[in-house]
Amino acid sequence: MRSGHILLADDEASFRRLCGAWLEAAGHRVTMAASGEEAVARFTSGGADLVLLDLVMPPAASPEAGLALVPQFRPAPVIVLTGHAEHGLALTAIEYGVWDFLGKPVDPDLLRLVIARALEKAALEQELLALRARTTEDDLGLVGTSPAMAALRALIRRVAPTDLSVLVLGPTGTGKELVARAVHALGARRDRAFVPVHCGAIPADLLESELFGHLKGSFTGADRDRPGLVEAADGGTLFLDEVGEMPAPMQVKLLRFLQDGSFVPIGARAPRTANIRLVCATHRDLDAMVADGRFREDLFYRLKGLVLRTPPLAERGDDVALLARIFLRQAAGDRVLHLSPAAAAWLAARTWKGNVRELQALMQSAALLCEGDVLGVDDLVFADTGEMAEGGGTRSDTTLPAQVEALEHRLISEALTETGGNHSRTARRLGISRVGLLKKMDRLGIARR
Repeated sequence: MRSGHILLADDEASFRRLCGAWLEAAGHRVTMAASGEEAVARFTSGGADLVLLDLVMPPAASPEAGLALVPQFRPAPVIVLTGHAEHGLALTAIEYGVWDFLGKPVDPDLLRLVIARALEKAALEQELLALRARTTEDDLGLVGTSPAMAALRALIRRVAPTDLSVLVLGPTGTGKELVARAVHALGARRDRAFVPVHCGAIPADLLESELFGHLKGSFTGADRDRPGLVEAADGGTLFLDEVGEMPAPMQVKLLRFLQDGSFVPIGARAPRTANIRLVCATHRDLDAMVADGRFREDLFYRLKGLVLRTPPLAERGDDVALLARIFLRQAAGDRVLHLSPAAAAWLAARTWKGNVRELQALMQSAALLCEGDVLGVDDLVFADTGEMAEGGGTRSDTTLPAQVEALEHRLISEALTETGGNHSRTARRLGISRVGLLKKMDRLGIARR
């Protein structure tokens, strides 16, 4: 269980003593307060990762007065411990932003689980805040803390100050345009235009006009002179997305432009020039396309100044949960939606064929369908398939069995990562048999590595 600094506010000295000793034995640092005013003062002076709050304490000694204190403990999650465990009061507490509401006497196992969830939530919120606090120069607009993303950012920083052509390779939905924009933003041309062109989205017979422009009357519908995107990118960066979709005749014309920087608009006779930095991207295997004659070899080597590869989401580990929370916040609008630990574990175990784009689409759909303020596994399954999760009548994973399952999933996943996927070592680390581990992995939907 994650340890943290816990502020325990309760006017019963015996409860403070027993609960404080139990928390310290569990590895937490504990600060105690005997009244609401003292709790606020201690939080203001020393902070806390989590607050355990008795609602009825002097001087006011009323649940309403206790709830009025909750906003003063932000951003720490607050768990209410009270002998007044009434349904209406619990609903009011949730409206005040309380993380959980537990009646006295408190079940130690339930309290342990609720504290673990709350501290995990607080840590993830801090991670998200730290991510937002970074400048564009720090993360280059590329979200993620995985080794694969760190290596990609390091390469971008090395190549951006040069004027080399860059070829960005990677599966669909992995953020190739973001990489191109980062190369431009760190380069000497950052104050000039960044012009993106999706070669697969423009009909083949119009691509030449889009890139190199045309003169009035050069073809039917050409009612005025129109400069092309190459000219618009003069002095800046031209980004050719999905360059593997470019038809053969245009490959020849692009190669000619790259050789000497000159081009001829459709209908013109005199050549024009443009000085651009070229960044291209594709999800296709250009080596294979060159081998079977679908892509010009001489153009391929012109484009291949330096190759950057965007990693698939499956290789980015903990970035999945981080990205999911960002997309969830974007999709939620004015609502405050949290991703449950079980939902984060479900997302981490999933195979993302559509990569980041698929994750973003799923979080947008799930946010629209989520009826509460915590997005759970059932919400994700329903958004993904249109069906309720097994055994689900309501989309909620806040029950004790669901949270125990989420905790099992996280512990097993972490142990597998630490042991490199070795099942025997993982089982020994968790104190269970190898067969038991495999059964749990199958039940929890954890892929066998």
